[in-house]
Amino acid sequence: MKAMESIKEKLGIRTPGEDLEAYVPDIPRRSAAKLTRAIMRLSVLNRPARFSYDFDKRVMKGRQVLILAQHASRDDPYYVIAGYTFIQPNAVMSLTNVLIPVMYRLLLADGVILKSLFEPDIKAMRHMMRLHKKGASFLLFPEGVQSADGTTQPLHPATARLVKKLAMDTVLCTSHGAYLCNPRFDTNKRKGRLEYRFEMLFRKEELKEMTEEELYSRLLEKFRYNDFAWNRENQYRYRSRVPLANGIDNLLFACPCCGKQFSMHVEGDRLLCSCGSAVTVDDRYNLIPDDGRDFPFRGIDEWYRWQRSVIEEEVSDEGFLLQEDAEFRTLNTENLMKGRFTPAGEGRVEIDREHFRYIGTRNGEEVKLEFDISRMPCASVTKAMANEFYYDGVYHQFAVKGGPGHAVKLMMTVEVLHDMTDTDRSRARKDVERD
Repeated sequence: MKAMESIKEKLGIRTPGEDLEAYVPDIPRRSAAKLTRAIMRLSVLNRPARFSYDFDKRVMKGRQVLILAQHASRDDPYYVIAGYTFIQPNAVMSLTNVLIPVMYRLLLADGVILKSLFEPDIKAMRHMMRLHKKGASFLLFPEGVQSADGTTQPLHPATARLVKKLAMDTVLCTSHGAYLCNPRFDTNKRKGRLEYRFEMLFRKEELKEMTEEELYSRLLEKFRYNDFAWNRENQYRYRSRVPLANGIDNLLFACPCCGKQFSMHVEGDRLLCSCGSAVTVDDRYNLIPDDGRDFPFRGIDEWYRWQRSVIEEEVSDEGFLLQEDAEFRTLNTENLMKGRFTPAGEGRVEIDREHFRYIGTRNGEEVKLEFDISRMPCASVTKAMANEFYYDGVYHQFAVKGGPGHAVKLMMTVEVLHDMTDTDRSRARKDVERD
């Protein structure tokens, strides 16, 4: 082992962790930017999007801008870069999205700005201000994570402050159909109507005159989306190698007919509960109840949001306690060919009204980790249905073992409890959820 480390040192081969230790973002290298754009275009070639622009594209070439983009789909960064060809922005990204085998050194050459998800990050802000002076453009996803249910997630309260501080021409990228093509609840992608639109949201001159509240109001007005409501009106068809209901029991864990939780399963294009109720998800994502029965929801979005009220009732009990068996994982910064995440132990996750705890093993030792939920806006669900969050800049992931729906309930529980202590976050959620 020591001999191998010596050889790597002589050859100048460094681990991702060592690269990141020395990393300082800069203006994207031209060669790296061209290669990245080519890769991203190829990645979405089999599911082309319709791009539209509300400005003269000729005057945007080389123009320094801040791009704010919706995050309905995991693929959004690919489409935004593929569609906005006029500059190569420094993207603000979570470290987990950078540690991709083969790609991560290219992303560093693109000058990505690393930020801990849902945590204040002075270092990231300093990098942005330094690069701003050098003429950089930026790409930012204000929601922080991909939408859970195809609707707008709360906009970070500091977004308006950042836009005001940077005082740049600000381009907004919105989409329709992005979640329907790549939903959070399933790893299988779908094909269908997919639109991305770029518009000038703010010109730098007007930002000087606007208050943060005025800025936030306009951003909110333009930013809100609901892919399921959009398609209830348009009725575009979507297709996949699997039925569109596949994996939906990862998202919908409570039955509105009997109130049971984790009692549903998918069979083909149907979601069935042990109580006998069932709905079909058709090729337009409509919910069609069996035998023409009355059903309380028109779409997946309404059903998902109803589940929040179920959790709100549960956590109102002062003795509330949620427990899940889980595998504990950490970031792998040594050898990405072995994957981005490293199994570090096993144990039990406990959530009460104030704390998120892990009691189990870490690297062979018994540990008890405790996190203050008032500092945790979310325990986001990964593509593989594990829960992840940063705390004091350190990444944690817990793969709960309960089966479909358990990770989403855990995520929603943390959100509900956090919003009880964070008035800004609670307001942001109500702002995006109002019709």
